[in-house]
Amino acid sequence: MAFPLRWLLIGTVWLMAAALYLSHSGIPCSGDFAMTTASALSGRVSPIFQKTIVNPGQRLPMVHVASLATMSGGMEAAVWYGGSAECAPDVRIYFSESEDGSGWSTPRVILDRQKVEVDLGRPVKALGNALLLANLDGTLRLLFVTISMGRWSGSQLNTCVSKDGGITWSPVERLTLSPFFNLSELVRNRAVSLAEGGWCVPIYQEFLGKFPELLWLKENHGHLEYRKSRIAGGCSTFQPSLVPLDARRALVCLRDYTDHRKIFLSRSDDGGRVWSKPVPTQLPNPDSGVSGLKLNDGRLLLAYNDSAVCRDTFALALSNDQGATWEKLVTLEQETGSTFSYPFLSRSPEGFIDLAYTRRGKEIALTRFNDAWIAETFDSLSKIERKAPHP
Repeated sequence: MAFPLRWLLIGTVWLMAAALYLSHSGIPCSGDFAMTTASALSGRVSPIFQKTIVNPGQRLPMVHVASLATMSGGMEAAVWYGGSAECAPDVRIYFSESEDGSGWSTPRVILDRQKVEVDLGRPVKALGNALLLANLDGTLRLLFVTISMGRWSGSQLNTCVSKDGGITWSPVERLTLSPFFNLSELVRNRAVSLAEGGWCVPIYQEFLGKFPELLWLKENHGHLEYRKSRIAGGCSTFQPSLVPLDARRALVCLRDYTDHRKIFLSRSDDGGRVWSKPVPTQLPNPDSGVSGLKLNDGRLLLAYNDSAVCRDTFALALSNDQGATWEKLVTLEQETGSTFSYPFLSRSPEGFIDLAYTRRGKEIALTRFNDAWIAETFDSLSKIERKAPHP
């Protein structure tokens, strides 16, 4: 019986895609994490807690999924996407900057669907999640999602670079991360710099399941080398938040897609090459994003939705035992019927902890506090749930 021509064509396409994918696999899927030194603010006595809105007056029907980065010179930058709805053709990626985290510049569009289509030379249905990386040479690299068909399962990851603080951007390039039509690769959480240069970026896949992954990036004489590795498989957890414990040990906090309705954890002891089977914590998760950060005293901080059913309660929790157990620190937002989601925790060069998140689907909120505020709030914990102080 003659071999069907269609299967020959399918096999040829698959092999070509696999060859293209492997051609970008020149860097290892593990490495030493760059551990930052203690912040200048760690010894301050006075607690600091501030709230602001990054995009006041933007008045779009929907804004979502912010990320932060500190540019050369100390300016802080934020990116997010906004439009009429998720996966809509009018979604654009916005950029704003601030000197001190309080007053932010008027949001400006840095990418829209039409520009990306021209750069890639192919149709694009919509734009999505964006992540900023501040390189040591002063450039900014943007990773962002495009959707070619359907919704998030039909997405790809793309990148471009700015050499002037986010004013202009290089032509967009698509990353080849999957041999299966390069479908369903997304980015969401904070990247971690590597000791030998480059980045480890938490990513995830949503095609035929939910898969938390890591993207390993490195600039090599103007050429971007990259490779991905998988943390876990199955239709269970995704959207990892990577938290290094030291140069070789790390954990990821994972969004739950199961009936457990709990935040899951997975651990690595070899620089991110091998990961343990994800296990549930005692903290709830209503199928929503989380963000973790290691504090200067070794404790872990987690931003999450403190509910198993909805996103109307937004809180912080602390762990004294590297994620084995957690204790709720404070409720930051609580409003029946509202949503507070997609936290992004980062540490500013001045030592502040910045928490960006989507507020009511209309605002990008930024809460800034220091280690002294965490210490004071933790010391004042009681059996009665405490509300966050007003700024």
